[in-house]
Amino acid sequence: MISEFIPAELHSQLNAFYGDLEKITLQQIKICPFCGNDQFFVSRSRSTYTYRCKACHKYSTSATHTPFNRLIPFNWLKIIFENRIQNQSYQTIAKNLGCSLEKVMRRDHALIAYLQQHYPTLHNWYKNRQYTAISPTIKQQKQIVHDKIRQLLSAEKINCIHCSSHDTVKIGARAAYRCKSCACNFNLLGNTPLNRLPHTDLWLKFIDLLVAGYNNLQISQALQLNANTVSKWRRAWCQMMETWNCNALAIFCSHP
Repeated sequence: MISEFIPAELHSQLNAFYGDLEKITLQQIKICPFCGNDQFFVSRSRSTYTYRCKACHKYSTSATHTPFNRLIPFNWLKIIFENRIQNQSYQTIAKNLGCSLEKVMRRDHALIAYLQQHYPTLHNWYKNRQYTAISPTIKQQKQIVHDKIRQLLSAEKINCIHCSSHDTVKIGARAAYRCKSCACNFNLLGNTPLNRLPHTDLWLKFIDLLVAGYNNLQISQALQLNANTVSKWRRAWCQMMETWNCNALAIFCSHP
């Protein structure tokens, strides 16, 4: 029984959460999520039931207004939740379900978001358990990103991209240089998503918070950055991780 893995004081929240997942999986709704009316037209599109309210005429599914909207098949949600509690890696779950790593990660992030909204105590337990058992791949790729950041920001001399001269000098705290031979300036990040990203002293901490599962609001508060800035940084860093062939880490960090 999966309940054996979960503290007894959380069993009531677990049962309520399972009840929510069952309703979504069975694709049955009692009232319109928009106006509360209980009269519907029902249609089926492939494997999903779509309801049209007779009062407000809006369309909905059993997952409307939840992070699980469009994440079919819905029965995967409980499977992923229980497998993650048993410390199964994303790769193992993806192999067992016959799907991509990204699909498993998206659903796990949706589970975390739903728990945070409706069952905060269970969410805290589940999230803390998740991020104390990060897969070796994620840890390895996080270290690769850390090393590349340190290398970019600490290298004092690098060959000029224009004339290949080694007689260069660093400009400021970023990866910008001036060549003394050809008098040209160049920036190693100029054609990357990191170009013009400020506060280089916060980059490593930002990556740590992403991997720790912090959402944008939490990161904004921790680093004292504007919420829009955090959102921009997340997109930029996930793109950069893909450029550095850290695709699993990019997927892991892509959902706030």
